[in-house]
Amino acid sequence: MEKMEEWTMMSRRETEELIERYCTGQLSPEELRIFEQWRESDPELAQAIDEHRLVVDAFRVYAEQTELRSRLNTIQEEIETEQYRFQSPLRVVQEKPSRVWWKKYKVPAIAAAVAVIAVCMTLLTFNLTGVTGNKQQSAYQELRREVESIKRRQKDIIQGISQKQDGQNAADAERTFTGSGFALNKNGYVLTSFHVVADARTVYISNARYQQLRMKVVYTNPALDMAVLKVDEEKFEGFTDMPYTFRRSVADPGEKVYTLGYPREDMVFGEGAVSSYTGFDGDTSAYEISIPVNPGNSGGPLFDNQGNLIGIVSGRNNSAEGASFAVKAKWISEDLKAHSSEKISLPAGRTLKGTDRAAQVKKLKDHVFMVKVTN
Repeated sequence: MEKMEEWTMMSRRETEELIERYCTGQLSPEELRIFEQWRESDPELAQAIDEHRLVVDAFRVYAEQTELRSRLNTIQEEIETEQYRFQSPLRVVQEKPSRVWWKKYKVPAIAAAVAVIAVCMTLLTFNLTGVTGNKQQSAYQELRREVESIKRRQKDIIQGISQKQDGQNAADAERTFTGSGFALNKNGYVLTSFHVVADARTVYISNARYQQLRMKVVYTNPALDMAVLKVDEEKFEGFTDMPYTFRRSVADPGEKVYTLGYPREDMVFGEGAVSSYTGFDGDTSAYEISIPVNPGNSGGPLFDNQGNLIGIVSGRNNSAEGASFAVKAKWISEDLKAHSSEKISLPAGRTLKGTDRAAQVKKLKDHVFMVKVTN
């Protein structure tokens, strides 16, 4: 404890140097143990560590892009120099300049082409604020589940009826999707993924306790793929007390985590671990997690081992089995405080620490919902 007291008395610069040593693995085992205790007991320190990691990640990507740009410039200068030598009237060459150039610069040219493609893809997908600009690549799959329209098409095929209903083409018929969501507070606010409720005409939530509640969308942030819903029922008396809290610190790779959601008609539990600090294509606003998820899981909560909310499930990587993604709770809470016109209180001060997993799920299940959307 003397060491921790000594650290708490350090200047800001000394504290920053200590955080740097922690993040780069330079602390001794005993120092690491004491530092972890300090981190758990001091939310401001935990936040400072998270911010340090985000800044380091941003500079690392910038440095890689700068180095790559320098290499490309060097190759370009060599190419231009060689072209000038070919054009000089004093130089006699036996082979055609194009063949000589290709022999000498075949490998650099291929490398340069690959590098240019890599830079373009990085600039398209990475944002230094941490938010991925475009996740609509083939590898990334959003996880809302289409239900009713599929059933209608199957019925039409079986009965052999016309594709027109009431003078409209069946393509214009309503489509129903489902996802997951979870309560933010007792006042009827629920969080889900933006892509679950995009273009929604009606939205309802349900679970074993609440059979069906009509909702309205009160806030969205497509960049973070999040949406806030609110119960739109006159007789609604509120949810029960929130059994969990929003975790402010970022989870580390290797931490055990679990999800609750509705890829089926009843709630499904899944568990695994945090795989990476960053999500799809290095998105620093999200985690990669090693939990298999399916259509219908989008918008569901991600909990740590103590039942604290650390993220919201958003999608999966189709090219890597078992690799899924969740937006960090820290980013969500900061966005709601900064941008939402609704005064939305977030669950805090609650903990399920010390209870086993089954007991945690039993307390959490009434606050996790199927989100049913009609477009």
